[in-house]
Amino acid sequence: MKHLKDWLQRLNSRPAPDNYWESYRHHEALEVLADCKGEGDWLTLSSHHNGFVREVAVRKLSELPSPEALAALLERVNDWVPQVRQLANAGVQRYLVPEHTPALLHALQPLMALAERQRADHRETLAAARTVLQGAEVRDAVQAAFLVQHGKSARFLFDLLLEASDEPVSLLGKALAHREMTVRQMAVSACQSLPAEQAVPLLQLALATPGASVRVKAMHALLSRLDEPREMLRDALLDASPAVRNLARWAAPRWQLDAGEVLAKRLDAALPKSKREWLGVLGLASELEVSLDECWRAAALRSPMASVRLAALVSLSDEHLSEQLAMQDDPADKVFAKACECLGRQPWDALEAELDRRLDRDWQHLPDHRRAALMALRPRWQQLAYLLRRLDSEVQQRDYWLAWIANWCQQQYLMVDPTTAPAERRKLLAQVAELQDNGALPPDCVTRLA
Repeated sequence: MKHLKDWLQRLNSRPAPDNYWESYRHHEALEVLADCKGEGDWLTLSSHHNGFVREVAVRKLSELPSPEALAALLERVNDWVPQVRQLANAGVQRYLVPEHTPALLHALQPLMALAERQRADHRETLAAARTVLQGAEVRDAVQAAFLVQHGKSARFLFDLLLEASDEPVSLLGKALAHREMTVRQMAVSACQSLPAEQAVPLLQLALATPGASVRVKAMHALLSRLDEPREMLRDALLDASPAVRNLARWAAPRWQLDAGEVLAKRLDAALPKSKREWLGVLGLASELEVSLDECWRAAALRSPMASVRLAALVSLSDEHLSEQLAMQDDPADKVFAKACECLGRQPWDALEAELDRRLDRDWQHLPDHRRAALMALRPRWQQLAYLLRRLDSEVQQRDYWLAWIANWCQQQYLMVDPTTAPAERRKLLAQVAELQDNGALPPDCVTRLA
């Protein structure tokens, strides 16, 4: 507290400044600092808008070493007041020793942020921090922190560990199992600078990791290092990722490997048990335009995994109308939407009876977005024909259907319908006109449809 008391005494002993704002800031600092007690207050005050307050807070935090204090000091190293910057920088220098490695690891985010801040030159501070974190005596602690970090922090620690490592194989093995995909990508890139006997096992390990971009990079590297990559390509042709499959299909002819034969052999085996297996088989079949037999189609469309059902639906041709119609009952919205997209390519006369039946059965229970999607499968005038038919057949719900028809008419603009015959259009328009003349519909319905 000695610095605070001395500072307050000096501030109180100064003659009152002539400048109003300077005087205001002095008095504000005195009031704010009078109630300051523990470290938590100093951490908060280190970002106060008053420069006098920040200066005192930085002085106090420099006397109270802790990971939190270091993080606050690193923020102030880029302060807009030169005196505060100098004090904060002096405080940070005390942490740039191996004993304070835990604090440096705690304050990684503000430390890395210095590289992008240009109010002062922070290169020496960053270089000194990297040197400390690369020391042999703290290697285990830094590596342990690297394994649990994510995002930019994980990449930063991997980069400095790799730079300081004389034998990087162990580190690269850990990096290839890291939860951060960008770290795994960096590790694959680093593997390519190793001798083949060290790189190949690591790259093969990368092929089993999540993240298609990682597997693609590893495959690219292995294709130039393996004398016999056929087994790898066979597995890649049935990978769940389209990017991996595409690379494998591109490379397969060079090694006299036929993707169609690989698929046929897999289709002769047992049904897949995992989502990744299903997606690989269904994806390759779709890309090669191979139609699956009924057993495989039925199993895929009944899968408990929505992504598998979606992939199976995508692989269906337009000939499989009954399966496309059945998938309209799928509980997953993505599968339902894809089924509607597929049905949108079918001729209207093939859909009419089944769509009428489904709408009659499920109208009241369908969510609004599904009801709207099913109605959108109908040509415009056929939407009106359906609503008028329900109005005629359900007299007890007349008001409900009149409200639907009125709302539907209000939403129409430039009716485009190449399917409905002109005679049927005139008949439907006459029905709407009669309802409008009787006052059952708003007066502008016919105008919107004509």
